[in-house]
Amino acid sequence: MLRKIVILALFAAIGSAPAAEAQNTSLKWNALYWVVGVPNMSVETRLGDKFTFNADAVYSPWKSVKGRPLQGLQLIPEVRFYPKEALKGFYVGGYVAYDSYKVSKWDHPKTEVQHGIGLGLGLTLGWQIDIARRWGMDFYVGGGWHLGWYYGVNTLTGQRYADWNRSGEWIPYKAGVAFVYRLGMGRE
Repeated sequence: MLRKIVILALFAAIGSAPAAEAQNTSLKWNALYWVVGVPNMSVETRLGDKFTFNADAVYSPWKSVKGRPLQGLQLIPEVRFYPKEALKGFYVGGYVAYDSYKVSKWDHPKTEVQHGIGLGLGLTLGWQIDIARRWGMDFYVGGGWHLGWYYGVNTLTGQRYADWNRSGEWIPYKAGVAFVYRLGMGRE
């Protein structure tokens, strides 16, 4: 159900763009995430000569990774600044992220699972290149401050072992080698 909502939202965003702007809009898939079974998609559109808006949706379906759940949804709207020209070369992005998760922290027993939501603020550094008229590559890393609110459940008893708690930390949010497909005519 959640996957369908994310896909519909992405198509609505693409469909609402005027035809003239379609040439300045790209769809992206992060190959690093797909390799480990984490579906994702991004849409980036030009806002001006040097600015773009990028929206990432990442879904981790893993009920068990070495006996620990790693399930979650992350939405990352981001504004990017390209010093030379939008959608070409080096860029710096700033974002506010939202996530929902069900995980078992590395420093807790495997039977303790945290269910939570979180907000993040961060920066991305990246480089976008052309590889064909409609195709490109986007290489990036990003990280920032994450504030999470969660409660803990013991998987053996089904009972909560902790009521709502919160934690904040500096963490890497994303790394990517994304394939870029430009809508419209692509590069001239």
